[in-house]
Amino acid sequence: MIIMNKEMMKTRILTTVALACVVTFSSYNTEAMAQKTNISQTEQQKTLIPLDRIAAVVNNDVITEIELRQRIHQTAINLRRQNIALPPIANLRQQILERMILERIITQRAKETGLRIDDQMLNSAIEQIAYKNNLTVPQLQQHLEKDGISFRSFQNEIRNELMTQRLRERDVDDAIKIPESEIDQYIKEQMGPDKLRNYHLARIVVALPERITQDKLMLAQQKANDILSQARSGADFGQLAAKYSQGPEAMNGGSMGWKTGNRLPIILFESVKGKTKGDIVALRTPNSFQIIKVLDTKESAGGISDVKVQQTHVRHIMLRPTDITPEKVVISRLKEIKEKLDRGDSDFATLARLYSADPSGTRGGDLGWLYPGESHPDMEKHIASLKKGDISEPVKTPYGWHIFQVLDRRIQSGINDRIRMQAREALREQKLQDAAIDWERKLREEAYVDIRNPLSED
Repeated sequence: MIIMNKEMMKTRILTTVALACVVTFSSYNTEAMAQKTNISQTEQQKTLIPLDRIAAVVNNDVITEIELRQRIHQTAINLRRQNIALPPIANLRQQILERMILERIITQRAKETGLRIDDQMLNSAIEQIAYKNNLTVPQLQQHLEKDGISFRSFQNEIRNELMTQRLRERDVDDAIKIPESEIDQYIKEQMGPDKLRNYHLARIVVALPERITQDKLMLAQQKANDILSQARSGADFGQLAAKYSQGPEAMNGGSMGWKTGNRLPIILFESVKGKTKGDIVALRTPNSFQIIKVLDTKESAGGISDVKVQQTHVRHIMLRPTDITPEKVVISRLKEIKEKLDRGDSDFATLARLYSADPSGTRGGDLGWLYPGESHPDMEKHIASLKKGDISEPVKTPYGWHIFQVLDRRIQSGINDRIRMQAREALREQKLQDAAIDWERKLREEAYVDIRNPLSED
């Protein structure tokens, strides 16, 4: 990616902005205008009405007011459903516009590097969202339209989220290295009661710029102190997060969800260790000031112990319904595949490579050795019902329709590969939060962004 200075970028986007401005106006009642050929140019211009304006220029792209207002509307609905009081509209607008700018930058970066989200991946993600809300996809679409959200804009938002996730995985997640010595130390320390305790936290992030000056540092600290004072004075924490936070969870009231102490960044864990429900603490990280509220805590179900664990070696063939291939066709096709396998006309791995929509298809459908809890409960239930060598009938999960085959089962005990894998993921999660903030901050500062002021009537 070639990084241009802001003046060069500004020159490059003049044409884009000009074109965007052209399409923001449209004439109406053209038949009447055609009949009145003698009207003056000034009178013709009065017949033009503004349809849309530019809210921000992001590199060589624009965010329009209509896009921004649709997102504000959608976010307001989500906040109300979470019983989070809405911040002042000016703050909400600023927060959402900044998030949309970052999303646009990330999407541009992903496209530049060749990342794509195909329709199958998108449809699968939407099916999972519908499933988690106890809805079918058509029912989800109806709910969105009832809230004034077009299904197409929802699809675009999910596609962008998936693209962001994949780009972050490549640029951030994959860059985090966990030495074996850290894993060993983590396993030794994990048994402490505080680290096994579950914490439900919310946070407000005041991010620091990459090129920090003393003046900028003082302004950020003053802002963080003001927010902290409001929070400790009883202000609604969720509303404060929606109003001020620069963290990814801002529009969820700052909620970070439930995490055990050993999955929190060390500096964050140390700040909340021993705290109880309702406590509010402040901390400074290398890239931000953060205000943390303990929403709740609870005891953990347990930690690492020398227990026996059953693993199951599984492979599968998965198909997803689409507009072109509806569910009935998918089920019929899987039944035909199952009949071929039962007759011995073909082998499982070959058919998986030919037909499976899952990435495991390139490996003959092999999912490897699965531990309890590693797969979706629906998958786990169907797999558990099979004997070694059995091939299932077509079964449905949130990911699509499957045929499963159990290749083998075995018992593992002790501090095994699964425990080390869990430790590696916990350490990765500790480091990921700050790394993701750094990554987003760098992308934002490298981009050319021109935020347009809204008209006074807004």
